[in-house]
Amino acid sequence: MKCNTFVRQVKEEHGRHTDATVKVPFLKKCKEAGLLNYLLEEILDKVHSIPEKLMDETTSESDYEEIGSALFDCRLFEDTFVNFQAAIEKKIHASQQRRQQLKEEIELLQDLKQTLCSFQENRGLMSSSTSVSSLSY
Repeated sequence: MKCNTFVRQVKEEHGRHTDATVKVPFLKKCKEAGLLNYLLEEILDKVHSIPEKLMDETTSESDYEEIGSALFDCRLFEDTFVNFQAAIEKKIHASQQRRQQLKEEIELLQDLKQTLCSFQENRGLMSSSTSVSSLSY
């Protein structure tokens, strides 16, 4: 392992331990300086740009990675993903119900079609027997 990599890992581990002690005062200072709204608006701008970036055909792999990290590594969105999972389950259930309804409708239509074919065949037989009996007279 290179020395630079080791130093970076030590700094990252140290950074994880001191995250809260650095972040809380930072947010408080932003609030005192009247910059908290500005900070949050910048964050919202980034969040609002995510769908556009993801829908763009030229989005790079690194853009996907950056967006993925921003969304999935943030505890702020944990409850969102739980709710999203529930929405997925609900949509699956609704789709399964719709599929069952369509299956039943198809079976009914096929039965109706068969009945109609049988009716037409019987009518055709009756019509031809009527034609034959009318010719016998």
